[in-house]
Formats: sequence, C-alpha cells, structure tokens
Amino acid sequence: MRRLVAIVVAFAGAAAGYACGSAPAEPQAAPAAVTTEQARVPGEYIVTLSAPSDVKAITDIYARFGIKDIKKLGVNVFLVKLGEDPGPATMESLRAGDARIRAIEPNYVYRTQGTGNAR
Repeated sequence: MRRLVAIVVAFAGAAAGYACGSAPAEPQAAPAAVTTEQARVPGEYIVTLSAPSDVKAITDIYARFGIKDIKKLGVNVFLVKLGEDPGPATMESLRAGDARIRAIEPNYVYRTQGTGNAR
C-alpha cells in the first residue's frame, strides 16, 4: 500500500511539473520514500494480534521459520525475529488464514534526512 501511494504521489508530481512548463531555479532531490523502496530488516516483522489472542498465535503460525526472539512492543504488538525470512508476501498469506493475527508488516528502517550540519 505504501509503495502504491509513493507511485501515485510521484506520478502526480511529475504531471504537475510537466503542466507548469517551467523548471525550478534549483533542482531539488525527491524525498527518499518516493524514489526508493524503504529498507527493511531481513527476518524481522511487526505483528499485531487480535485482542483476545496471546503470543502463542505467533509461534503456532511462524515457528517453521525458526523464531529467534519475540519482543513485546505494546499492547498486542510484537517484534518477531526469524532465522529464515520467507518474505513479506508469505508472512501476509499465512496471517490472512488465521484470525488471531490482525496485521503483520516488515520491520522497516527509517532514516532522517540530515541538514548537512552534523559533525
């Protein structure tokens, strides 16, 4: 979904720039989210459980990938570290078949854009 939004934003920006017919005085770099896919930590996923579920739901579904660690991040939200990363599509398809897990997403790495003044 994030990738689709980034593509739509990039397309809309390109169309608006083309329609204006003039280039800006100083070209600026596009935001990282628009030009590149966010980096993710391989083998790490954020899992959100449905309210009545417990952490056993995670082990029941994803144990085959060698769970190294499960860390509680909040109410019904866990960071799961796997020994073997099957990829986001496989993790999502397994989640879709079990109502105990409300959502799963890769653990993305977010970087701030520096101002160039760091020493």
